[in-house]
Amino acid sequence: MYAVDNGLCKTNPASKSIRLPKIEKAAKTAWTQVQYDKAYAYAKEFPNGLALMLLMETGISRSELLGLRHEDIDTQNKVLHIRQGLVSYQDRENEQWVLVSDGLKNNYRRRDIPLVEPELLRRLSERPIEIEVNRQIVKTEFVFHSPEGKPYDPQNWNKRVFNRFMDALVKTHPEIPKLSAHELRHTRATLWLERGVSPLMVAKLLGHTDLKKLFVFLSYSPDYYIW
Repeated sequence: MYAVDNGLCKTNPASKSIRLPKIEKAAKTAWTQVQYDKAYAYAKEFPNGLALMLLMETGISRSELLGLRHEDIDTQNKVLHIRQGLVSYQDRENEQWVLVSDGLKNNYRRRDIPLVEPELLRRLSERPIEIEVNRQIVKTEFVFHSPEGKPYDPQNWNKRVFNRFMDALVKTHPEIPKLSAHELRHTRATLWLERGVSPLMVAKLLGHTDLKKLFVFLSYSPDYYIW
């Protein structure tokens, strides 16, 4: 408008000609209860399947899974404490990728999740704190770690564990769609809601700040539910 008022141009170029691009979100996929049950049973028999079992049962994110320390799992009281996540970022100064586990996105992500599935509880209670690496005993800090006992880089974990599981699952059960780690979280939320768990409780278990964020996460309208 300043340019028009001062005779620098005849019309306002921003009045009609500029249009913001329409960004469409990719549709999220979620397993049905039947598909979930088959996948969970498959995870029980799969090498490194414990991590998948925990993702599926609790709805935690990949960073929260890899950031779990041994003291975060209280099998006696059947509670999973979410206190930090593990992420990687590129240090531009040193041109190296760095792993960091020093907290969560916000205080709402700090939460306690009940552990109720018996087989999951048993396996978590038997998870070793020390492992043998090159004929030496190494004490691990994280529950899910690299073969060397070090923090697991998220991308390496995807390649070595998650993608291998999904590829093997779909090969054995072609009727089950391949999901991302984020879609496993989406599946857990959807199944909780279908079982009658209140949206408010689901939001709390997932670490969302409010119901609006839960519905955005699920790609639902708030009118999806009759209150």
